[in-house]
Parts: sequence; structure tokens; C-alpha cells
Amino acid sequence: MSGESESSYRMLQRLGKGAQGAVYLVEHKEEGKQYVLKKVECRDESEANKAFKEAVALAKLQHVYICGYKEFYVMWDKDECAMYVCIIMEYYKHGDLDKILKQKRKERTPIEEIIIKKWLGQMVEALLFIHHEKVIHRDLKPSNIFMQEDLSISLGDFGVATVMDDSRTKTRTAIGSMNWMAPEVMERPYDERSDVWSLGCIILEMTTCGFLDTNHMMSKLFELKSSQEVLEETLQEVSKTYSVELVSVIRAMLRRNFKQRPSSEELVEFPYVKDCLALSGSALAEQRKKSLGKGTGGPVPRGSGVAAIIKYLETERGHESCVKDGLEYLYELSNNAPLNIDNSGKILIANLMKENIASKDILVSGCNVLQSMVPAASENDALFSDEIVLVVIQAMKAHGGSLRVQMAGAALLVEEAANDESCSPTALGGAVGVILDAMRTFTKETTLLLSCTGALLSLSINENTCKLVTTEKGMQDVCNCMDLHKTNPELVASAAKVIAPLLIDDDNLQLAKKLDLVPLLIEAIHNHFKEADVVEAACMALTDLIYADEEHAYLVLNCSRSHAYYDGIFEILKAYNEHKDNVKVIENIVTVIMELAEYVDIKEELKSQNVVSLLNQIKGSFTQNKDIMNPCTQALQLLGAATKR
Repeated sequence: MSGESESSYRMLQRLGKGAQGAVYLVEHKEEGKQYVLKKVECRDESEANKAFKEAVALAKLQHVYICGYKEFYVMWDKDECAMYVCIIMEYYKHGDLDKILKQKRKERTPIEEIIIKKWLGQMVEALLFIHHEKVIHRDLKPSNIFMQEDLSISLGDFGVATVMDDSRTKTRTAIGSMNWMAPEVMERPYDERSDVWSLGCIILEMTTCGFLDTNHMMSKLFELKSSQEVLEETLQEVSKTYSVELVSVIRAMLRRNFKQRPSSEELVEFPYVKDCLALSGSALAEQRKKSLGKGTGGPVPRGSGVAAIIKYLETERGHESCVKDGLEYLYELSNNAPLNIDNSGKILIANLMKENIASKDILVSGCNVLQSMVPAASENDALFSDEIVLVVIQAMKAHGGSLRVQMAGAALLVEEAANDESCSPTALGGAVGVILDAMRTFTKETTLLLSCTGALLSLSINENTCKLVTTEKGMQDVCNCMDLHKTNPELVASAAKVIAPLLIDDDNLQLAKKLDLVPLLIEAIHNHFKEADVVEAACMALTDLIYADEEHAYLVLNCSRSHAYYDGIFEILKAYNEHKDNVKVIENIVTVIMELAEYVDIKEELKSQNVVSLLNQIKGSFTQNKDIMNPCTQALQLLGAATKR
């Protein structure tokens, strides 16, 4: 037992009842002050002792943005024949965040971004504090965020919290509200990042008050656990009122793969979140830089050589302006001649980026300098190490709303992904996350999208990262990119190349039907039949689709796209006539025809379009190329006999 007992309080009224017990407004008999009493029912004494120990652990959670706990005690209710752990906590007469959100939704009034920033900063600070105390809240939702006198927030109701060490070793039955609960809580072991998901849900709620009512919002929260599309549709609407930086932070918090989701500690390093923290005067908003180097803050020694600049950066690393000027000068030098910087110098540049993660100029220049050295790098170069890859990922996460940072980071990740054997699964997984986020944020930026699809192509060749792209619904982003930029042959080709390796996964094959992938690929060939890269990539993906499913094969015969109708065989043959001498294009066209010829009805259509004559022509032109001759011969055999697969 702790503190006083139930006899010290006068019951005033019941405030509510949940799955865990009842909540009452009580008054301390001697103090005359009102408190909230939460009674948590326990099945037996053993469970009561366990619950009590967890409750006592909450007593040390003393923080300006955390609901105060006065005392805890265990009681036996004779009337109900039940044992309860009783928690006495502060009473907030202004209510909770849920009350505010309901009022705003009723009025269809958006909450000002400056207010959201203030509350976001306070919630992040509160979460960081409890996570450092090894406590996970697990039931974070608007009704558990109380409003103080000055309308600052107070995170409360830790009745279902648990100690981190326990939750990391096994999955426990989650008791919190399902709508705000992270996807992983019910499926596998989880950690403090599950609270970050819940925080993301709360901030998303706050940004949708102007256009979603309560029922619609609850449906969205439930659906986005399994649908990236629902999240992106909602964020697209949110972006009409709020900044791209806020939208990017929400997207980061709502990553369904919790291993790619930022922790509260990582969130603090996001520049936008630092701005949020600063609104309440938080010490966390300060740039927590180490006092490194004994420099004077002097100017860059221009004309003194690369080695001297690296030494200058090491000496002046404590001065942000010097680091910025030094890296910009290095990049200027790289435009004239390759930079000769050893591995220790490259790691120094990465560390300077990490130490100045809030500076977009330093991050962009750092990425540009590192990328300039890739052509001359050896296979085991530090450029392809986790140390550098993870810094680039951190930079892109922290500045999700900055096009400059995303472009510089994605361009470097194209090179990093091509050397995936040098990187750990953690680094490669993080690369997938930031690349997809960049594609979702900047859907119209073709230069950035070219880098992103290029990086995804390299990442998708790796079986593990291909699975992660699949889990994150990356193929939908690739198809959206193709569709939105259908007149750009370079981007269409780059996106189409990503599709074939992704189709190895059965989940993507199922998704292909929903995305109308066959019509999308045929349309790409129709629009760009003179572009060898487009035809080759589209035919490669079509081959995999036709082989996997008869429905895809018949779609080739007659498919519609944007109210236009295409005969896929005609479009492929038209492309053939443009590329008769291109070995790679012919190889992929012949392979598509071979797969189509497996089906009886399609075989007749192929014959009617003189495909037999075309195949004989190809056979005569490429007699020494087995990659063309083998599928060509098989297709001719199939066209000579009416047999199914």
C-alpha cells in the first residue's frame, strides 16, 4: 500500500467507465482539493501485486507535461467482491484534447498550425521523458492528453503502461484503444516507437478537423494500419492547409514498419520538431553540439589544396558557418577535378553532416561532395559503409519537406544502393523508407523521381529489400509515378524497370490487378514505342505478369487506359519495327510473344497478326543469340499446336 487510502477521499461523481475499471472525481477530505480516482480491477492478488508494482513505477514520472500522480493503493471492494489498484491523479477542469477536437470537428474549423506545433513539441518532450524512464504508454489517444490552465498539454492515464524490458521480450495483450494503436502491437514484440505511431495518429486527427467528422476520422485511423493509400489520400488533403514539413513529420511517425519509424529521441532531431519544442521554450530545442575542434572561425584557405581543406574542416568543426563554407568549396573543386580524399576524410564529412543535421546547406553540400567521389571509389570504399549511408538517411528523414535535401540524398543513395553488399539490412531498409517518402511528398519533381526509381531498382534486386518495398506498398508509388509522368520517356522507363523485380513477390502480383498494370505498361509502349528503354522494360514486366496469370495475358489483347483502347499485340509489333536491330529489345519482345502463345485463344490472335512470319524473320537475323533463338523457337512450336500451358 502507498500513501493514504480510500478513506481519505470523498467520492463526488463517476466520470466514466472503461475496460479496465471506473474513473471518479474525488475530493481529498483534508486538502479540499479535487483529484481523479482510477480503479483498475484485478483478477487476483498476484495480478494486483503486479499492477501495483507497475503503478508505483509511474510515481517517478515527474515532468511539466505529464499528469501528476498523487498516490496508489490496493483495496478490496466488498460490494463488488473485487480487488482494485487505485490510482489518484491530478484533475484537469479544462478537460482533454478529445473534447477540443470534437468541438473543432463540429464547427469544421481547422486548428492553426502554430497551435499544433506547440502541442506536438510538448507531446514529443513528454514521450522522450517517459521512454528514457523505460516506460511505454501504449494507450496514447486524445482522451488521455489533458489540458492545463495555460492550455499546455499533460500526458496522462498510464494505467496500461508497461516497462520496456518486458515489452521487448514478448508481445503482451494490448488493452488500449484500437484506432490509435500501432499495427505491430497485436502482432509481434514492439517498443517505444509504438507510442510514436499513436502520436502520429493524434497529430493527423488535429490536421483533419476542418474536413473530416469523428466517424470518418476513426475509419481512417483504422484503415491506415494496412493501407498506405488511405494515409496518402488523407495527407494530400491535409497538405492544402498545412506545411509540407508537418505533413512529412506525420508520414514519418505513421510508418507501418516500426523498425523504420523514428523513436522519440530521433524525432527531437527533426528541425521541424525542434521548432515545435522552441515554442514552449524547451531546452531540447537547443542545438546540442559538442565542443569539437579548437578553431578560430577563420575563412576557408582557398587555393591551398584538398588536404588543407579537410584539415580546416576538422579544426573548425565546431563552427557551423566554417563547415558550410568548407564543404561548399570542396564541391566547387570537385567540378574541376576528382577529389582525392581518403576514407577518414569521407567519414569526417559524414560526421560533420550528422553534427549539423539541422543545416540544409551542409547536408546538401556534404551529399554532393560524397557523390562526386563515387566514380573513382573502390568496392570497399567508406562511401558505401553504413556510417555514411545512415547519415544520408537521417538527413532525408529530418528534412522530409526539403526538396534540396531530398534530391541530394536520393542522388547519393542511387550509388549506395548499387553497392548493396557493403551495407547492412538496417541501412538498406532505411533507404527504402526515405526513398518512398520522397516519392510520396514530391510527386511532380521528375529529377528527384528519377533518382528515387533508380535507387529502388537497385534495392529491389536484393530479396530482403524487395520484400520491404513490397511491405511498404512501393509498387503503387512506382505505378503512380509512371501514370502521372506518362509523357516523360526517361522517367517511364526508369519506373518500369523497377516493376519486374518486384513481381517476384506474390503480393505485388495480386496488387498488379488492382493497379491495372498491364494497361499501364501497354500504354507506355504506345506512347513511347520509339524509346528502346521503355519498350524493353515494359516487355520485361509484361512477361512476368503473363507467365503468372492468364487474366494478365488476355488483358494484353484488349486493354483500356484513360478512355483509350489498345491492342497490346499491335503495340508490341509496332515497337518491334522500330527496334529490329536492338538485341535487348528483340529478346524481351520475343519472350512476351512466347508467353502469350501458351494460351489457345491468344495463339489465334497472334497468327492473325502475322506473328509467325515475324518470328521466322527474327530467327533468321539472330541465329547466334540463344537468348533470342530459344524463346523464338518455342513460340513457333506453340503457334503450330493448339495446346494450353
